[in-house]
Amino acid sequence: MSIPSQDLTLDAAIQPAQALRFGRVRRAGRLTNVYWVLFAIFVFVAIFAPLIVPYDPVKANVAERLLAPSWHHLFGTDSNGMDVFSRVLSATRTDFSVAIGGVAISVLLGAPLGAISGYTGGLFGEALSRVAEMLQSIPIFLFALMVLAALGNSKALLVGMIAFVTTPVFLKLTRSVVLPLRSRDFIASARCAGLRPGAIMARHVLPNALGPIASQLSISCAYAIQIVAGLSFLGLGVKIPEPEWGSMIQQGSEYVLFGQWWVSVFPGVAVLLAVITFGGLGRQLSAWYEH
Repeated sequence: MSIPSQDLTLDAAIQPAQALRFGRVRRAGRLTNVYWVLFAIFVFVAIFAPLIVPYDPVKANVAERLLAPSWHHLFGTDSNGMDVFSRVLSATRTDFSVAIGGVAISVLLGAPLGAISGYTGGLFGEALSRVAEMLQSIPIFLFALMVLAALGNSKALLVGMIAFVTTPVFLKLTRSVVLPLRSRDFIASARCAGLRPGAIMARHVLPNALGPIASQLSISCAYAIQIVAGLSFLGLGVKIPEPEWGSMIQQGSEYVLFGQWWVSVFPGVAVLLAVITFGGLGRQLSAWYEH
């Protein structure tokens, strides 16, 4: 018995499509592994940097200033003779601790406020949403300039800046997730069971917002690293000589035109890789939540 030609045509059309989807999944899996490997490397370096750096990251040696990359100094030395490789590794702890610390505080503040705003609704919920929009409209660098000029540079203030910028993001995100949940059957069942609003939000509302929060958490960390590096580049971040990627880029920028490119390029590459890593993890977490 012969097979109809239209079935052969259909099979021929389906097989390439399946192969294409399979190829995309395999490429996505490899790319995902790269993001997680990079993240694991960054975390390892941030934790064990004092044990693995070959030189003291804050010890100056004028006799070896602006040396090109070599086996003795893999990333060369800066204008003070400090080893750039050691400073790049040590700066990982600084940038990651400030960025992740600020974002963690913003999650602890923004997610509950967003859940309250979305669940209660009404004038109070709208007021919280408008306040969040007002905070988001404030230029971060101008605001940081005023605050840091008045209070001085410190890691605690940088963490507060990150929390100030990202808290409205998590508030509005959680609110957008919670608003449709108010009319769901399981929420009505929880009310009928006599659960108080606080218990309903803790047991049923917030757990349903964990997926979007997790994906936004990673993306916000990428944004926070850019903010920390940008503020330090302007001289408003971590105090010199403490290693930090943004301040290292700023210190080396004036030497690029004279051929000493390594002073600012290597910390710049570190910022780029960190942002790409967090951004990729955020996209992957978002895709997992959607599926």
